[in-house]
Amino acid sequence: MKVPHLSEQLGDIQGMIGTGYGWLYNSRFWLLTIMDDREDDARKWLKGFVERKLVISAKDVQKSRENRIKQAVAIAFSYSGMTKLGFKETEAHPFPSPFRSGMGSDLRALLLRDRYRQWRWSDDGTDSVPVHVLIAEWSERDAKSAVSDIDEHVFGIIKIDNDPCAFKKVEGLKEERLQEIFGFRDGLAQPVIRGLRVEESDGLKQAIRDAGPLYDDRVVAPGEFILGYRNEYDELTYCPNLEGWTGDAKDAGGRFGLNGSYLAVRQIEQKVEAFEKFQAENGEDICEKLMGRRKTGLPVSWKGDPKASVSDSKADAFRFRVDDTNGFDCPKGSHIRRVNPRDSLGIDVKSSIKSTKLHRLLRRGRPYLEKIEGQPPRNGIFFIACNADLERQFEFIHQRWVRNPNFACLHDQDDPVVGSSTSPKKFSMPGLASGAEVSLSAFTETLGGGYFFLPGIKALQFIVNHASRPKAVA
Repeated sequence: MKVPHLSEQLGDIQGMIGTGYGWLYNSRFWLLTIMDDREDDARKWLKGFVERKLVISAKDVQKSRENRIKQAVAIAFSYSGMTKLGFKETEAHPFPSPFRSGMGSDLRALLLRDRYRQWRWSDDGTDSVPVHVLIAEWSERDAKSAVSDIDEHVFGIIKIDNDPCAFKKVEGLKEERLQEIFGFRDGLAQPVIRGLRVEESDGLKQAIRDAGPLYDDRVVAPGEFILGYRNEYDELTYCPNLEGWTGDAKDAGGRFGLNGSYLAVRQIEQKVEAFEKFQAENGEDICEKLMGRRKTGLPVSWKGDPKASVSDSKADAFRFRVDDTNGFDCPKGSHIRRVNPRDSLGIDVKSSIKSTKLHRLLRRGRPYLEKIEGQPPRNGIFFIACNADLERQFEFIHQRWVRNPNFACLHDQDDPVVGSSTSPKKFSMPGLASGAEVSLSAFTETLGGGYFFLPGIKALQFIVNHASRPKAVA
């Protein structure tokens, strides 16, 4: 079997793996349900949409560094969507269990410590609207949506729009930066996929200079996010296969899954009034300790000017073990220590960094503002995480770190920002003179979620061109 070279496959990898399109201000997310007996019409619409060449490849992203892309789309499918369109995995190489069962299933709810779910939508439709297709769209400010001709007789539609206040001017930086509704810079602490970026690019050279010797802490093997490549175990990431797939037999056994990724998606509502009330009562410094970062994006353990403006790479160049072992600056239960413990959990720095790289996520979500007729507007994060192993990456982080009440030897405390929606909650801050413990309200609530497969571009073309299986005759 020929092992693919990432540099040779960029034209087959959807562009959102390579970038979050940070220069494109608009974002829209379309959650589509294929109506019964309208599968052929759904495929016809999807085929026409794909033929418009809006699905950008990672190679296109690299080419556009001088003349940046103005509009881009990514398309992914839930397992129920794949089966709805008539596809069946092979017995030898089926899809992995988390994707097959779906985030919306009772089993995944138990594993993810999701209590009291009241979701509007999910990938399998358990007590909610089933979502079969996810379309993510990014475009320039005030640009018209590319997704404008969806037939409501073919698809049920949930549309989640961009938050127009998501980009803010940061003093000292040339470009505006993404900011979530609580006022914190967003999109920081992203892993770098080894071999994906152009090694000679000025941007990469500058990022390495900014981060110094800690830059390598962020560099992760491509197989952690893209199927068919070597991961942090130095093993080829498993690729599922579909019956009828006729791809290049020289690549990863010719399997359908090559160059794809799994998306863990959640619509997270942020309760602004509750957060602002807490901030008014306790102060901005305490809110920053909950997050583990200043609102500028700097970690709370930063020893320089707390109001300084630095590049994303420099803002991510820090560790916990040496500078803040006991969590006096950045509490052990803070959001950033839970989602990325860096060097703090293993027996030493080297083993900790290596272990953490086994559980990284590539985040591609955006703040949103959703307007529903007859209801107040909802703000939040439309969370999207790319990963190659849902159990070892998204589910491990969510179960063992984010929702674990005993994380880092704490007691009965989960993530203060995106933990369970129950109230009251507790948060310990040993850095304060009194070793204070504060009570929290629930600041977020999950409204829906699902696992989606983001196919390579050849696999996407196969999906939209493949004829449905004939319906059984009664």
